[in-house]
Amino acid sequence: MDMADDKLNTISEWRVIINQLIFQDQTKLYRICRKMIIYLNRKSIPEIGRLLHALNPSSGEGDVDQSHGQNWPKPKGSPFVANELVDEIFSIAEKYLSDEDITCLVSQWLTQENLSFMSNFVEKPNIPLFEVVEALRRFIQIVGDRSQMNFFERIGIRVALILRFLSDNLNYINIAKHFLTIEEMSKIIDRVIGPKYGIGKLGGKTAGLVLARQIILLNSKNNNVLEKVKNPKSRFLTSDGVLEFLHYNALEEFVYTKYQSTDEIQQEYPFLEYIFKNSHFPPEAINAFSKILDDMDSKPIVVRSSSLLEDSFEASFSGKYRSLFLANTGTKEERLSSFINAIAEVYASAFAPDPIVYRKERGLLDFREEMAVLVQEVVGTRAGKYYLPSFAGVAFSNNEFRWSNRIKREDGVVRLVAGLGTRAVDRTMDDYPVLVAPGKPELRVNSSFEETIMYSQRFVDVINLETNAFETIEFNKLVRDSGGYFPGLENIVSFNRGGTLVEPLSRYVDYTKEDLVVTFNSLIKKTQFITQVKEILKRLSEAFQRPIDVEFASNGDTLYLLQCRPQSKFGMEYTVQIPENISSDSKIFTANHYVCNGIVEDIEFIVYVDPLAYSSLESSEEMRVVGKIVSKLNRILPRRKFILIGPGRWGSKGDIKLGVPVIYSDINNTAMLIEVAKETLGYAPELSFGTHFFQDLVEANIKYLPLYPDRDNTIFNDKFFNDTENSLSSVIYGYNEFESVLKLISVKNYRDNHSLSVYMDGERNEALAFVRKQPFSPKHNREII
Repeated sequence: MDMADDKLNTISEWRVIINQLIFQDQTKLYRICRKMIIYLNRKSIPEIGRLLHALNPSSGEGDVDQSHGQNWPKPKGSPFVANELVDEIFSIAEKYLSDEDITCLVSQWLTQENLSFMSNFVEKPNIPLFEVVEALRRFIQIVGDRSQMNFFERIGIRVALILRFLSDNLNYINIAKHFLTIEEMSKIIDRVIGPKYGIGKLGGKTAGLVLARQIILLNSKNNNVLEKVKNPKSRFLTSDGVLEFLHYNALEEFVYTKYQSTDEIQQEYPFLEYIFKNSHFPPEAINAFSKILDDMDSKPIVVRSSSLLEDSFEASFSGKYRSLFLANTGTKEERLSSFINAIAEVYASAFAPDPIVYRKERGLLDFREEMAVLVQEVVGTRAGKYYLPSFAGVAFSNNEFRWSNRIKREDGVVRLVAGLGTRAVDRTMDDYPVLVAPGKPELRVNSSFEETIMYSQRFVDVINLETNAFETIEFNKLVRDSGGYFPGLENIVSFNRGGTLVEPLSRYVDYTKEDLVVTFNSLIKKTQFITQVKEILKRLSEAFQRPIDVEFASNGDTLYLLQCRPQSKFGMEYTVQIPENISSDSKIFTANHYVCNGIVEDIEFIVYVDPLAYSSLESSEEMRVVGKIVSKLNRILPRRKFILIGPGRWGSKGDIKLGVPVIYSDINNTAMLIEVAKETLGYAPELSFGTHFFQDLVEANIKYLPLYPDRDNTIFNDKFFNDTENSLSSVIYGYNEFESVLKLISVKNYRDNHSLSVYMDGERNEALAFVRKQPFSPKHNREII
């Protein structure tokens, strides 16, 4: 037999495959035939066009007659029977393609068919967690060369996995599908813990973090500045764990407490939290928690909320839910007990007053909120008996609280502290973070030596590994107790030597003998930190297609990204022109420090806490009563028709002598919050941009302004505040003894038929509050007092 005869008797590989499918798998044969038709049709092969027309005559242009016009169903055409059409389809293919090309196409499509179980699987709703994990592991094992799978199918699987585990928010999905590969999702899912048959998600905080991680990872390949940006070791508890917990302990009735009044929720929440912390978890959950602790290698951990609504494109829920630090020391039983207690407290925080009020305001109350949990290893190192990061903080793409007219919005802002980042995101009474604009790092908030000393950080939050507790200690004590040094100290402090700040030349200095001032001068000037932050903000905001904010921490060597979310929108961006020719007796106050853009008008009431009278209160209980009165007025007075003015720092944690103790739900109805700095009394508003408290004001469109009435070129109308009738007892009863401390001023009692307006020009750093005549309107006939 010659070579020609050999060729005639050789069956092409693709024919062998097709013949096997004819006898073994009609479904795959149908799909392979369908793919070949589509492939040839894309190449405009005329014979395929004629075949398609024969199968479906109504598919051709101009062939639709009056019997089936555009408002009438078309005929469905002839049945597509692969077994009958296979010869014709592949005869056409053989005419235009080589045997090698056909074999390659059929083999590729067959491989895709063998992998199609994954796309078919993930598209099913409510697939139990364990089934997804098993299917995904099988897929990763056999996928091999990723080019074997259709690109569009891979995108479809990405989207399905994102929907299943991370978010159903289209804004998020449209971004995430370009960065979160199937392989990356598999790595994430390997660290997921939840009910075996559960269908929960990982929550907003985790969704933001894993997306940011992948964006940074992809950008770091060609950017050495981002190479040292990492994420801490993390584990993820699914959101339906809280539902299992509620059912296991017969606590389902607490789901409906969200419909109660704010007063009822506030009154009952401590008991609800107690019940949660004294309830039990299923054995399966206990075993999973034990494995998490084993994975964390006995290092301190933080148990963080990650609810479905949290850190979304629509609402941030900043500081609304609990995040709890654990030293993770002691016996395994003690560590596990502490961990379980923390999980229960995070679950309970979903039913706390602040998030419920926050949800009510945004029309989210009826949403079935679930609480996932993000467990992270605390970034840091051991320093003596303490554990802490070298530094931590928050960074924002947009700077909305500019302390110099040379700083632009897009220059961003970083809020920086030594130690745990809690002092960066929580308002503290007695301490100050360092604020830096990454785009203009040389323009500092405090330019003089005296201001730098006065407004420097003096305390630091740490984890005490011996007492197994979260503690706030003096910074100098930390340095002494850690043997005079901890990683990165040389970049954190300056030496105060005779009225001059000097930067450390190296780490090999006896820091215990120096007068230390936390300035971060060396970190800002001598390291890559500012460049890193600028690059992080740039890359993430480009990917998110909007400004973002991030939380970070460093162990002195590596910068870790802890959280990422869209930045809350802030007020007005157009120019505010302060009215001229306002009479002096109509002016109520002025400001010329740290002014943001905004206009507040038609204010009818001012709730004024007198700084001198407040500081004279003898007990913290009396001060808490003032906060309680403010809360009552917040619910009684017409929404956005009153402003709050008080000493120091509203809502700060720490010494309540320096500010009225309130939470978000106590002030959420005000139009504006003003902090008065009576310097003779030691009150000092803090540039709180970046704290959870400030985020609340931004999202609720509550304007903020600090007043410095003791400084030159300012107005503070004492006659208005001191002589206008106090209407407090006309609105609420039983607090007569506090009328010297808290005054409810109705503007009409100062000047009939007038209201208060506040104009704030952030570009010129000027603000003016004044009274002016109200136009007649039925809404101004309220009889509150």
